[in-house]
Amino acid sequence: MKKYYFLFLVSISLLITSCGKDDPSSNDPSTSVKVYPLSSVSNSKISGKVSFTKNEDGSTTILLEINGASKDIHPAFIYFNDVATGGEVAITLAPIDCDCESSSTIVTTLDDGTPITYEQLLKFEGHIKIHQNEEHLEIIITQGNIGALAN
Repeated sequence: MKKYYFLFLVSISLLITSCGKDDPSSNDPSTSVKVYPLSSVSNSKISGKVSFTKNEDGSTTILLEINGASKDIHPAFIYFNDVATGGEVAITLAPIDCDCESSSTIVTTLDDGTPITYEQLLKFEGHIKIHQNEEHLEIIITQGNIGALAN
């Protein structure tokens, strides 16, 4: 009986420790990570954050994480200029599937093919918008300034 009890405790502890989200900055102290907040728009009650992580190969992983989203798949983009001014799409990001409320995109260039590094993204004058869905791109559910324009 003690053997089964011990196996049960070990199984539960493994299950609990394997279900947490890993913080990319906690794995390697030399990893460069910058996090920007995303604010709710039009009473959507959806907020979140975007994390820029510098990869060893020179690319940047952009992780979008939102809270309180609907069942839609939410398109996401980095735009030129600040939120108040608006601008053209600079980088198309992977859409957020709300079963997991996150998406990850590896970035090396703007949509027009211009190369962009992690350091350049931190100085980029832009903002991120996450939209309701593909059919309603005019509806923004969360947004935030990034790079040089972040508060």
